[in-house]
Amino acid sequence: MLAQHDVGEKTNEISCFEPLLDAAADLAGVVVTRDALHTQVDHADYLRGRGAHYIVIIIVKGNSRAAQ
Repeated sequence: MLAQHDVGEKTNEISCFEPLLDAAADLAGVVVTRDALHTQVDHADYLRGRGAHYIVIIIVKGNSRAAQ
């Protein structure tokens, strides 16, 4: 784990994504894993702009149409 950031009561994890990673001096070549909540175009653009690679972890529930 590279860093942690406390998510305040009046916000959510999505808005804390960039501020958290801004604390890292250099993300070039670093692999960032993120869950389905962060499948945001802005997040992908941010990581590509910083030269990072990323893996998105998505778990599909058995009762989802995507799982059928």
